Amino acid sequence: MTSPRIALLHVSDRPEDISRAIGIAHTLHEARPGYGIRIIVNGPAVRGATLDADPLEVPGFASIEICEGGLRARDIPVDALQSGVTTTASAAVALADAQFDGAAYNRV
Repeated sequence: MTSPRIALLHVSDRPEDISRAIGIAHTLHEARPGYGIRIIVNGPAVRGATLDADPLEVPGFASIEICEGGLRARDIPVDALQSGVTTTASAAVALADAQFDGAAYNRV
């Protein structure tokens, strides 16, 4: 049995790039519905997942994972995140682990 193919969408610069990554995730899902899709967010972009940001429509076929270190660096508590997003302890570790496991990396 082969492992599922995973596409990583890495968002770190601008908060509005999370919505852009969601659009890219839709494109990927339409073209390759069997792919797993992970949107991993760190740096200044983490602000795009907070309750006071524009609402995110998290697709059921993808995950949005926010770096806990990025949240701490900006004094954003986890409970200030929008529904449907999760956290990862470290975006750098999550990205490296996934790539070592064969995931395809895409910078957004």
